[in-house]
Amino acid sequence: MHDQDAPPEETAGHLLTAVPTGMPWVLSVLRAAARAATARDDSGAAIRYLLRALREPLPDGDRALVLGELGRIEAGGHPAAAVRHLTESLGLLTDRAPQRPEIVPVLADALARCRRGCQAAELLDREARALARAEPSRGDLAVHLDVQRLLTDLDDRTRRTQVDRTVAELEAASPHAPVAVRGVAAVRATLALGTDADADHVAAQARRALEGELPQGVTVMAAELAVQALTWCDRSSEAAAFLDRVAADIQQDALPASRILVSMSRCELAYRSGDVPTAIDAGRESLDLLSASRGNAKVALATAALVRALVEAAEFDEAAGLLARPDCARLEPDWQWTHLLEARARLSLARGHADDALRDLLECGRRQLAWRRDNPAVLPWRSLAALAHRALGDQGPAERLAQEELDQARSFGAPRALGISSRTAGLVARGPRGRRLLEESVDLLGQAEATVEQARSLIELATVRHEAGHTRVARDLAHRGRNLAQHCSAASLSAQALSRLREFGARPRTPCTVGVEALTAGERRVAALAAAGLTNREIAQKLFITQRTVENHLTNGFRKLGITGRRQLPEAVQGPDTRA
Repeated sequence: MHDQDAPPEETAGHLLTAVPTGMPWVLSVLRAAARAATARDDSGAAIRYLLRALREPLPDGDRALVLGELGRIEAGGHPAAAVRHLTESLGLLTDRAPQRPEIVPVLADALARCRRGCQAAELLDREARALARAEPSRGDLAVHLDVQRLLTDLDDRTRRTQVDRTVAELEAASPHAPVAVRGVAAVRATLALGTDADADHVAAQARRALEGELPQGVTVMAAELAVQALTWCDRSSEAAAFLDRVAADIQQDALPASRILVSMSRCELAYRSGDVPTAIDAGRESLDLLSASRGNAKVALATAALVRALVEAAEFDEAAGLLARPDCARLEPDWQWTHLLEARARLSLARGHADDALRDLLECGRRQLAWRRDNPAVLPWRSLAALAHRALGDQGPAERLAQEELDQARSFGAPRALGISSRTAGLVARGPRGRRLLEESVDLLGQAEATVEQARSLIELATVRHEAGHTRVARDLAHRGRNLAQHCSAASLSAQALSRLREFGARPRTPCTVGVEALTAGERRVAALAAAGLTNREIAQKLFITQRTVENHLTNGFRKLGITGRRQLPEAVQGPDTRA
């Protein structure tokens, strides 16, 4: 078959069952087949071809190349195997081999995901020093390894105490290297979130981390931290603008790390702004992208973000199923697990299990303090714990936690966090002070453009006004809250508002279930793009959602609009009031 110029994968398929021959062309065919399989996202086939290549009697140089290629493919889904093969590859390569700087970052990441962060940091440090000594002209590569070590230390609790020293060393050694400047700024922003620094200070550091060219390699890791920090500081428009730049670049170079950055960040931004359908779509996309990355702690963050959005949409069973997945349970040692605890507590509260929620929230708080990440803009665990205490009749602890978080939020200065903590403090306090805090909460959350949270505060303020005998005002406030909740597709909150309105003696209208007004924000976006002529694939790429989600949105949209196909969309999405 080789003599007849058959395609590499066709020949390689037969070689899989053949005995080793030692003929030079066998290695070339198997490596070419592995590259072709990788290009079509069939890592399993690529791994089989390269494992077969290793059965050939190879010289050390060729064996090192094959092991390196194999380990890089395995790194996402099989980090333990990648560690074995990449370690052997490094052992066969010379100190000046050009493949070393390519292998070391992948090996370090695989070690970290195997809970061997200390070994990862030691490897990065050793290789960076060796590279700087042997080839000073390649110092930029050494800086990349230094930044990766810094980010590895940040995620390893046993080494986190060394981060400040590492930052100082990196600033002294590479004060003008863009990679070092951005990495240090991202880490400083992350560390500042757990101190007395305010949102302006944190946001300033985050901006420095995002300056310059679009992120690649290790700077994608730094960009993730910076975008998170901007988001938590209520600089959502800045974070979204940066993500738009990255997304535009991804259309030409679809790097998995960058796609994950965009989808996870858009999920969080959509959730915080109150766009529940988009948060769910982006969250599902994030988990799809991360599904092949075993041991990746980002799975915990992506799962927590999606669970929060699903709770708002009253999709409790799907949320519970995500939390029960075994790949989440394996991440308990990581700081990201704290976000899962908080998300699980939200689900418990929504289901009326205040005792379970409180247990998770107190553990969440303990871990946040231990990791020096305690900030209400990141996780408002005290507010949620105060509500759990209140539901259990524990007024004293509820008041203490609510006041602690309110003081923290005022010090940090992010409107969304302050609005949420003000609402909780108002609910616990009740009376004139409670009413004043709830009114402040409504204003702050409007300022932060946190629509779902503002709707929640409006509904709670309506209840306080009704208790004071102000029935007409209470109805108006509850109507406003319900309208906002419906606009955001926050089914749980909308149902709560409907219940309160009935308690207040109002006769609220039944929600519209047909026509343009019945479309969710996500369905409306997809329908508009489809009406403009984009294919399902193009829509999925543009919105960073899966094609399955596009299909679901179109199916639901067709039903609500009373149409049967795409050709009817341009007229249908205009709505009856805008048609000629």
